[in-house]
Amino acid sequence: MSQKISHTAAFITVKFYGLTLFKPFKSLFSEKIIEFYGNIVQQLPKHLSWYYRTLKSKWWRRFFIWSEELLLPGDLMHIIGRKYYIIQELDKAIEEGYKQIVVLGSGFDHSAWYSSTKLCLSIEIDTELMISEKKRFLDHGKYLNPNLHLLPIDVTKQSITDILNDLEEYDPNKPTAFIAEGFFDYLTYDVAKDVLNQIRGLSSNARLITTIFSLDELNILYRSSFTSGVAMVGEAIKLPLNFQGFRDLLTETGFDKQSSVNYTDMEEKLFKPHGIKYSVLNGFYVLTAE
Repeated sequence: MSQKISHTAAFITVKFYGLTLFKPFKSLFSEKIIEFYGNIVQQLPKHLSWYYRTLKSKWWRRFFIWSEELLLPGDLMHIIGRKYYIIQELDKAIEEGYKQIVVLGSGFDHSAWYSSTKLCLSIEIDTELMISEKKRFLDHGKYLNPNLHLLPIDVTKQSITDILNDLEEYDPNKPTAFIAEGFFDYLTYDVAKDVLNQIRGLSSNARLITTIFSLDELNILYRSSFTSGVAMVGEAIKLPLNFQGFRDLLTETGFDKQSSVNYTDMEEKLFKPHGIKYSVLNGFYVLTAE
């Protein structure tokens, strides 16, 4: 069981919030979602929460973007892209009758809280420490509500099936959307396959909304920058699959109907129409599968 917060999740939260202080990015998200992330950043440990005040300065925001783009061009923009398209897919699922939402490796994401405000049974699953910290943040911001449930689990050692079936409110006969944002990349092949098989068995009508990094699409310099950046905060990319390999795994575990949004789609259909000239990191995909 992890004994520290996920710094990958924390830095994504910080970067997303900082970016949404620029008008072009702010226009893509609701005020409530931006406020949610701002509240989270303020409540992070001191070595991270200082970003909240610093990012109020346009000069510092521009400096951070410049430095991030220098080290790994497109990394910041993939954060905007993943948040935007996951919201789109989540809204679509809710409109189509998916009233149970399970967020795997929820980190500091807004998805479960967001869906809980739309009267969905919303469940966050993460490590014991991350769930404890998230509860503290949600309680401080008055985001907790009867539709929102936070469940601690180490997916490498415990069964998602068991923990959900133990929750009285969870109904395996109802359509259920499973969100796995930045989740599978950090699992081994065997664990990822086991989780996918569990998801398939947890609902008679399961929809998976997830992301994947196909590192083979990055040149050797940017690939090294990406993996070393993850390693610097004590984490590691473990899934040995590229985009097609992950799609094959989805098919093997019963998710035959698949659609995806890639980094080019994000640039052409989202960023350019809003006057955003930055590129998105090669190899990043948002996938929906049933």
